[in-house]
Amino acid sequence: MAVIKKQHFAANSQKVEGKTVRRKRARKKCSTDGCINTAVNGGICRRHGATLTMKTCSSEGCTKQAQNGGVCMRHGAKVNLCSSDGCMNQSREGGVYVRHGAKRKLCSSDGCMNQAKHGGVCIKHGAKVNLCSSDGCTNNAKKGRVCIKHGQRVC
Repeated sequence: MAVIKKQHFAANSQKVEGKTVRRKRARKKCSTDGCINTAVNGGICRRHGATLTMKTCSSEGCTKQAQNGGVCMRHGAKVNLCSSDGCMNQSREGGVYVRHGAKRKLCSSDGCMNQAKHGGVCIKHGAKVNLCSSDGCTNNAKKGRVCIKHGQRVC
């Protein structure tokens, strides 16, 4: 199997100034006339009828999506927990939770300890935030340019 991977890498790479650079693989386009979306299943995109099959939990009567080991979270899918004593939070980077040392990107402004949101800076130092498009509303917008109060549902 390792030989196949090496051949695949060699087929999708090229030498530039003495370095091996991987090329992006061309994705198949939807076969419907005029459509430029990527084909998902059967040569067509989701807009034109391709369906994705999600694995469901193998527990009897459960219709949730399987996460790990063929079961959903409720029925025993394994989650990496923080390795600190007594902490039951899900681990982030390095096997620990943020409070116990997992690194998070901080704002690049001098002396600022806020978490970077966009472009390496926090909201206070210039990261753009989408506001709700309803008149007079200053809440943060979710999908669809409106906040939860003005009609955006959060799944």
